Amino acid sequence: MNFDWQTVAVALIVAGAFLYVARRGLARLRSFRMSKGGGSCATGCGKCGDVDAPVRQTNAPVQIGESRAAGRGRH
Repeated sequence: MNFDWQTVAVALIVAGAFLYVARRGLARLRSFRMSKGGGSCATGCGKCGDVDAPVRQTNAPVQIGESRAAGRGRH
């Protein structure tokens, strides 16, 4: 078998891609294992969805909000 620089380059690229996918797969499996123990919304701790996000002040020249006419009835 003849090994030239192109074969070596392709082998390095394929090996790098395999290592990347393996690392991402292991991280995904570890996240499943870590999520079993706690901290999810199914635990009933009362912290999920009950906290309102603080209103951020902005320096935008135009702010989009409810229309003034939204409260009026149509004639």
